[in-house]
Amino acid sequence: MKKIIPFFVFTLLEFCVLFPATAGKDSLTFIEEIKAFAFKDMGVELKGDFFTKSMEQDKPYLYVYVSLPDKVECPKGCDDLFFCNTNEELAKKKSDTLNSKGYETFCYKTYANSAAMLNKRLLSYPKEAESFIIFHELTHNYLSQLGIKIPYDFNEALCDVIGNYGTRDLYNSSPTLDKNAAKIQLDNNEKIYWCINKYISKINARPSKAKELNHQCDKMMKTLLAECNMFQNDRFNFTINNAYLLKNQYYSKNYFLLKKVLLKQKSMKDFLELIKSVPSESMECERYLLKFT
Repeated sequence: MKKIIPFFVFTLLEFCVLFPATAGKDSLTFIEEIKAFAFKDMGVELKGDFFTKSMEQDKPYLYVYVSLPDKVECPKGCDDLFFCNTNEELAKKKSDTLNSKGYETFCYKTYANSAAMLNKRLLSYPKEAESFIIFHELTHNYLSQLGIKIPYDFNEALCDVIGNYGTRDLYNSSPTLDKNAAKIQLDNNEKIYWCINKYISKINARPSKAKELNHQCDKMMKTLLAECNMFQNDRFNFTINNAYLLKNQYYSKNYFLLKKVLLKQKSMKDFLELIKSVPSESMECERYLLKFT
């Protein structure tokens, strides 16, 4: 297989004025390194500024996910997630309202989304985590700008595949990125995806055992996360219930299928060309992709 190459280039402004005290020069240089790497190998430009401006209040984005109490499944007639921006009071109110209806909820806090804003937390992560985040979020923007209508559950899994394997290829040319640390992060991510998938399947097969299985999953995740970096703990280290698993299945469910498709292609460019043709319905999308494994 030929070297897999990320496909992004984005304009990095001189934003030390925006982040005078918190943005280390090494992090800014590393973001420039990703830009140069992408420009040289693919020469594809995205419209807009990405990771060039700071969040005004440096607070996490908040999302509330909701699931049935006995299955990892969104209740009928209910959105599976609610974006609450940085309003913790609103997030708690939504959680309390949904919990009162007998559903399980999970309030997820993250310091990155497709708005691609900088903040102290993101810039405090190790380089392999910064790389993963940048590739993941730019993939969302890439798909959006090209009008690629990939189903949401495949969209998130695709962004993680690009995040992991874009970072893997970056360490082959980057003097900044630690190759061993990048490989450990990729391996640990995939162990976590495997764990999540395993327990979603078990709970949906035996709904009466949901609480017991969530407890087992919680113990296994804590063991896995003990070997993980700060970013992975920020992303996955929450008390596990069905809503937690519902949220994380979007990253994990179709990850291994997309990984197989990617590794069968000659290059990332070929992989992305194939993705442009996937059907917009999940089952049809899966059937289509299976032909390339």
